[in-house]
Amino acid sequence: MITKTLSHCFSCKIFFSLFSLLFSLTSSCSRVDHKQSALDPKGLVAQNQYDIFMLSVWITIFLFCAVGGCLLFVLWKYRAKSRKEAMEVPDQMHGNSKVETTLILASAVILIILAVPTLQGVVLMNRVPDPNDQKTLEKLKLDKSAIEDAITVNVTGKRFFWVFEYPQYGIVTANELVFPASKAVRVNLRTEDVIHSFWLPKLAGKMDLMPGQENFLWFIANEEKIRSGLDPDGNPYNVDAEIAMPSVFDGKMRETIFAKQAFTDEFEAVGGLFYGQCAEYCGNSHAYMSFRALAQTDDDFDKWVLKFRNAQNPNLQPKSYSPESKYSKGSIVNFPDSSLGENSTREFRATKNVAKGQTPDVQPKLWEKVHSDDYEKGKYLFSSLQCVQCHAINRTGLGAKGPNLTLFGIRTSLAAGWMRNDEESLDKWLRNSNEVKFGNLMWNGEGIDDRHPLRQLENDDEKVEQLVSYLLGLK
Repeated sequence: MITKTLSHCFSCKIFFSLFSLLFSLTSSCSRVDHKQSALDPKGLVAQNQYDIFMLSVWITIFLFCAVGGCLLFVLWKYRAKSRKEAMEVPDQMHGNSKVETTLILASAVILIILAVPTLQGVVLMNRVPDPNDQKTLEKLKLDKSAIEDAITVNVTGKRFFWVFEYPQYGIVTANELVFPASKAVRVNLRTEDVIHSFWLPKLAGKMDLMPGQENFLWFIANEEKIRSGLDPDGNPYNVDAEIAMPSVFDGKMRETIFAKQAFTDEFEAVGGLFYGQCAEYCGNSHAYMSFRALAQTDDDFDKWVLKFRNAQNPNLQPKSYSPESKYSKGSIVNFPDSSLGENSTREFRATKNVAKGQTPDVQPKLWEKVHSDDYEKGKYLFSSLQCVQCHAINRTGLGAKGPNLTLFGIRTSLAAGWMRNDEESLDKWLRNSNEVKFGNLMWNGEGIDDRHPLRQLENDDEKVEQLVSYLLGLK
């Protein structure tokens, strides 16, 4: 009776264990296309890493089932069936050469099966294919033009934000990496302070940024996957490129994301939006050191580049009005405006062709204000509050301590991807950035204490509104 009871209890335990395992596996099955899910690859390099991962998963499942199955078989077959059997000492033996040799060979085969694609993946991640190697291009299903026309982005990690320099175009931005979906992107990685790690799971995987050396990775997006996805109910869909990748240069990407998605939503608002993160602890605000990668059509990317190049070209910046010059319709000049304060200037745009000496104050019908009063006052505050010491606007400013803010108004996020770039979030950030992103250098940097004008903004509604108007007006 006791033996039967023990046997029954043992069987129940095995059944319960298997049921618990099955429940755990099935309950964890859900959508895998989260913002930063490596299980939803949308690029060649990320797909390769996913395939290797799944290969290791299936091998692990096979080994688990094989070893676990053998264990269960032995436990069941050689269980004690009576009290007498339980008291007997079984025949003793040591090892089995054939079994051990077979297991060693099987382990070696499994290691080779894993090692070969892993080494191929390492080579793929660290070396862009040769555009003249037709065999490799066919194997990877790449067009020659996608490699020949590749763009280069120099990424610099700083505590706690990202600098993106496009050396081919002579432009610099921060925290949002804009790229053409049809072209390969070479990414050179460096850091100016501590170790960081560039992690873009759906496109490129992860690579560390090490002080004193330059690392490298590359990626190319899969446009077909960008245009497809799952709706909130888990149903597949496919859309046009213009819908999946709204244009960045005119703010449509920003508008689309804001209209479709709450900032805390688990999934992307559009297929061309990718989330990146620093994946190596680098200080207090490490967890807040995010970035965005925004895929674009070739045409929209070219327009974004042109807009940035014009914005950061010093020769195209508005110049002071000259009474000896004529101005064509649409020309923009700087001219004094006493309504903004003593020695203040603002930008005026010619509404018609303007003859010599027809100043904005003498001939106001020929000129219009380019920006609102709050914008112009915010522009003045940006300088007087010493913001220009750390941030560059309408110039490359590679050595700047803070993020480049050129065309800040068309960005989708602020605070290195941690907040939505809208009036409410920017207002909160300007009043006390330390409450949003503890340890950030805008609040805790060298020379910044309670006497710094930046820390006096918390209770100054007027100045904050003017700064918000200026920064979001940078379009």
